Amino acid sequence: MPKRTHILRVLTGLAVGSLVSCIDGREEIWLNTDGSGQADLNYSMPAIAARLQGGEEGIRQLIDRFLKDRPEIALSLCDVTTEAERLKIHVRASFDSAMDLKQLSDKKSLEKLPSPVTHLIGDLRLDVRGLNVDFARSIAPGQALPGSLFMPASQFQNRSLTYIMHLPMAATESNATRLENAGRTLIWDFPLGQVLERPVTTSFKARIPIPRWFAVTTTLVALSTAVLVFFKLRKWHRRQRFNQAG
Repeated sequence: MPKRTHILRVLTGLAVGSLVSCIDGREEIWLNTDGSGQADLNYSMPAIAARLQGGEEGIRQLIDRFLKDRPEIALSLCDVTTEAERLKIHVRASFDSAMDLKQLSDKKSLEKLPSPVTHLIGDLRLDVRGLNVDFARSIAPGQALPGSLFMPASQFQNRSLTYIMHLPMAATESNATRLENAGRTLIWDFPLGQVLERPVTTSFKARIPIPRWFAVTTTLVALSTAVLVFFKLRKWHRRQRFNQAG
């Protein structure tokens, strides 16, 4: 590799690292009892980062193209604005099944995104075993931003990535930074410097609550079965007495 090309790649890495080293992110997800839910995502970064992707409109198109392959995720808001040299991205979406979230880390979909974005999405794992749900998400933005290793710590000051998960039930296990709402709200706060130095994982385990409609339906079925059995037994006893009398 020519020396000039090598130097250019290093400088490019440094430039990208300096841009994303000033990123702030907050993701909030609400899960319902039936497995559906909503997501609200907010990111802020230097406005110059948008120019590399075609400006505000380019960012919107990037998000639209990514979600186009994910029809199970309905986009309700995609707001991309620039304020005081900061690019702000606000996305809201809903989904019918939490299992669909796993598709966000599908390799074919991620190929359409810039490398730093794919590492912000990370690798999602969601397994349902019996009445237990097991969730884990690994995020490694530092792998896509080697230039950030050369940035001074002051660049990361007061910058963080926050992930919030609202569950319909209390988690039985989690590595959340803190818990709220009697263990049903899980919060992970990561200083940006920590996330860039090494990958981080958000994880939890929880019991799936039985939906109210399911409980009511089960009760009605059980009641109907009991009534049916009662009348069948009553009819059988009458027939037995009739046979004995004859």
